[in-house]
Order: sequence, then structure tokens, then C-alpha cells
Amino acid sequence: MKRELSKAELPDAAILITCSSHEERCEALCRSTKSWSPDSVILFHYDDHNPKRESRHKTVQNHFENRGARVSSLPFTERDAAKSLQQNVDTMAKFCLRDSGIPIVVDISVLTKRHLLMLMRWLDDQGLWERLYILYSEPGEYLVSKHIPLSFGLSTIQQIPGMPASPDLSRPLHLVLFLGYESDRARAVYEAVQPMETTLVIPYPPYKAEWEGRTENFNNDLIGLIGKDAIKRVDAVDPELTADALRTSLGKRDKLRNHSAVICPLGTKPQALGVYMYVRECLDAPALIYASPLRHNHLFFSEGIGRSWLLKEPGQ
Repeated sequence: MKRELSKAELPDAAILITCSSHEERCEALCRSTKSWSPDSVILFHYDDHNPKRESRHKTVQNHFENRGARVSSLPFTERDAAKSLQQNVDTMAKFCLRDSGIPIVVDISVLTKRHLLMLMRWLDDQGLWERLYILYSEPGEYLVSKHIPLSFGLSTIQQIPGMPASPDLSRPLHLVLFLGYESDRARAVYEAVQPMETTLVIPYPPYKAEWEGRTENFNNDLIGLIGKDAIKRVDAVDPELTADALRTSLGKRDKLRNHSAVICPLGTKPQALGVYMYVRECLDAPALIYASPLRHNHLFFSEGIGRSWLLKEPGQ
């Protein structure tokens, strides 16, 4: 399910969970819903030094404080994600568990995918899944070319904390690799996992029609190695379609598979949300892994703000 945010209504009284970033789209909710304000805001702040982030963090904080919201800024160290989340859970619980009926709005636009999946797991474990509205804002443009990806190299491949653990190696291994604009990471994951079967997920349709073919161009070497028959095209924005695609590729929630499965979500954040929607329902859940780059390419990342979407409402 996806619906343009401009055509949706957010609850009058709510808790907002969001994040600041050097990317302009972290301010999308402030600009697109000027008349809406939550009662409380949890505003995550990543620890890497970036003057643009500091400026945008203050903008988002001031926006909601000026509308009477209580804002709590929580530091998050991506290099030590599990410890950071543990340090934040007491504050999050005070906001999210104080009232069993208050809606929770989560803006996933600039969360890292590992942080996003860990946060979904925590909210779900607290029995809050049915109260969630989940929002996402696209970038206006990615400042990339065939020769300048969004990250360089690969540092580590790790299990995502709180998610299903290492797969059962007594069965053949099936890797589902969601592709984006980071060819180094994708190729390194494939070579490290050494699967018997591979599915390469391409965002299609992409955010914009003129972006069609970009993901394939960035990952041309990997596609050539594995073969075009491994490609599966899945909507870039609709998480339900991602979950449906995984049910088709890996099996339904109540079935044991012939293959042991690993998913690496290097695609879009709505696709990562769809991965979680699939994993949370599985009897034979696939392992989820995160590939950390040696460094991000902050000079050529994204600019502007694209469309904003409501990806999930309570009851879904």
C-alpha cells in the first residue's frame, strides 16, 4: 500500500519518530504538512560530523517546538548501532508506551536501513505495529553518475541486530540482493556469501521514469556475472509489493523452504520496510545482513525533495 501524503490525513495527536540528515528531504514533513504537529517528537541525530546535518537538525527541531511539540533529540552512532538503540530504548518507551491509544508516525526518509530495520523490530516487539503510520519522502535527485557511486568499498558484513540470525547451512543458500547505486557493496556481498541461488532485485518502476536503467548500469558487472535471469523488478516505493515478491521468491509465511535464505537490503528504504513486513510473518525467516561501506560519498548523495508517501497505516 502506498498513498501520496498530500492525499492522506495524519492523526491530530501523535508521536513522531524522525531523523535529521545532511539531505534536504529530512525537512519534507515540516514543509508538506505545515498545519500538522505531533504532541511529541523523537528526533534521531547521527554522530558523523556534517555541518549541513547540524543546520537541518535545528530546522526540524525548531519547526516542531514552535508548534508546541515536546522534542527529544537522541544521538545514534551508526558504527555501534545495537548499543545506540539500547541506550535509546528507555526514552523511546517513555514516549511510545505512556498511552496505549496514541498513534505513532515514523518518517523513514533518512534513517539508515540498519537503523530502520532495528527500529521496526523494537516497535513491533513492544506491540506497537498496529499503531504505526509510516512515511517516506523521495529525494529530488541523486547526484550520481556511472563513475561516482553513493559509497565506496566494503568494511564489514554483519547480521542486523534483533533480526533473524545466520541461516541453516545444511540447506542450499539463496541470496536475495536488493540493488541500488552501490556496486562495490553488492558485488562484495555476493562474493562473501557464495550462494547457490541468487535473486537480484531492481527498483522498478523507479522514483522517476528518467531514472530507469540506472541501477542496472551501476551493477552491470554483477548482473553479467550472475545473469539477467536472476533479476526481479519490484516497485521502488510500495513495501507491500516487496513483501509479495519475497513470498513468491522465497515462499509463504507458514512454509519451510528447500533453501536457506539471506536478504541484503541495498535498495530503497520502502523496499527495506517491505523486507521487514515479510520477515515478521515468517515461520522460516531468512537471515538479514547489512553491508557497511568503507565510506559514504557525501559529496554526491542527494539534493532536493521528491514526492512524499504514506506507506503504512494502523491496522495494516
